[in-house]
Amino acid sequence: MNQTNAFYQQLADQYDNMTRFHQRLETEKQVIQKWIKRLKIQSAVDAACGTGLHAILLAAEGVRTVGADLSAAMLQQAAVHSKEYGVTVTWLQTAMQELHQHLPEKYDAVFCLGNSLPHLLKPDDLTAALQNFANLLHNNRWVVLQLLNYDRILKQQERIIGIGRHGALEYIRFYDFLEGLLQFNILTITETNAGKLKYELNSTLLRPYRQMELLHALREQGFGKIECYGNLEMGAYDATISPNLVLVARKNG
Repeated sequence: MNQTNAFYQQLADQYDNMTRFHQRLETEKQVIQKWIKRLKIQSAVDAACGTGLHAILLAAEGVRTVGADLSAAMLQQAAVHSKEYGVTVTWLQTAMQELHQHLPEKYDAVFCLGNSLPHLLKPDDLTAALQNFANLLHNNRWVVLQLLNYDRILKQQERIIGIGRHGALEYIRFYDFLEGLLQFNILTITETNAGKLKYELNSTLLRPYRQMELLHALREQGFGKIECYGNLEMGAYDATISPNLVLVARKNG
């Protein structure tokens, strides 16, 4: 089991609480509807889908959807959610770099959201993933990538990402800045019935891909008409302040 898979295996039971799954299922519905309408999507792959948030939203709008993730534990949660919300999604356990080996069909869009790309620690892995995304697409169709704005993060060197609470659990997410990589940490603090605090630390490495590096990688894999946004709502991108970097690129036909 690689370090990314082990990281999510350990967090799977609490992942939905940390990421506010059920709240976001409501708040991001209109966001996904906007992307479906804009890109004219009838079929899609949600790469690195986690517990299935965006795959379920796509399927709920009538899009034929595949949700793929490396983590079996996350996919188990995703399957539970799809039954809970009464939608049909094909769930597939595989890495982003191997998607096309399992999916011979072509699709209208590939989504890779939620800061998944930085788990690809080597540039060759990024290249392989983008090649797979291109191979999955019809000509002149779209890939949508979302990750944190690492141009801002690396410049500001902010260690604390966020602090959240769910019941007796508190989650503190923070970075360690390493040479060329980041270590992403989640410290979970549990308050016991006796009033004592228990601590658990889970960590994984990330590669902080910047805007220019990703633009170059997309063009190298035959993508054009690339647009940049600062969030999934298609707000303007500003490298100094935007929380996210969203790249939308069309496969050249």
